[in-house]
Amino acid sequence: MAPPLSGRLAWPLAAAVALVFVVGLALQGERPNAGLTSFKAAGVLTAFAPDEAYEIEVAAGSETWRFRRESEWRRVDGPELVTADLAARIDLALRLLRDAAPLRVMTADEVAEVPASEYALGPASLRVRVHALNGAIFAIQFGGRNPLGSARYARVDGSDGVSMLPTYVAEAWEQVIEGLPG
Repeated sequence: MAPPLSGRLAWPLAAAVALVFVVGLALQGERPNAGLTSFKAAGVLTAFAPDEAYEIEVAAGSETWRFRRESEWRRVDGPELVTADLAARIDLALRLLRDAAPLRVMTADEVAEVPASEYALGPASLRVRVHALNGAIFAIQFGGRNPLGSARYARVDGSDGVSMLPTYVAEAWEQVIEGLPG
């Protein structure tokens, strides 16, 4: 005895309905902006945009390098030639100051509890001063690495605490002056 017609059609009909549902979901089931958030720069350079930087002074120990942006970056205190590679490194280092958020900002009270030598923020450390076209000035001093090596201590002018910035931010500035005569 053969099963009734409704029994024979039930499974193929259920499969067809499921297929129509999956195809409909694939064509219309999008989630608007799924997993996307708008980027907001969270770095320490907030007074102006990197493109507004006009003059930069980078110092390490007793050596100082100065750059000025006219139509392109030029060296102020030495041979004027700034290669395209060096100009790109300067622009990258500026963007990282704007974009790379501190991993942590230690308060002035926390900083006072630890000897200053632990942060290596002395006169020999890497210092960067950026002048904007609008007259604003941003200055930062990079110190030593934290015990894990994932961050560098940094003191931003106008801030009482010490920031812990990702190591690649300071390394970008070290790459700017790497190999340049003082």
